[in-house]
Amino acid sequence: MASLAVVTNTNSSLISAIRNLVCPLCGASMLEFRCLGYCRSDWRQDWERAICAGSNSEGPRSGKSRVKHRV
Repeated sequence: MASLAVVTNTNSSLISAIRNLVCPLCGASMLEFRCLGYCRSDWRQDWERAICAGSNSEGPRSGKSRVKHRV
């Protein structure tokens, strides 16, 4: 279970960096998914992988709470 937390944390960090247009590897600015710094990495595949992993781990979204309250 601990490995899942590490993967989720890593995905969250990657997603956050890309959303803020900061290269996760070298910290330089980005244009869309391409680093403008010295590493010139393209993060599109990593982004798609992180988004897919995040949507699979969250489970179904029905908009309804699964917790039932007793009256």
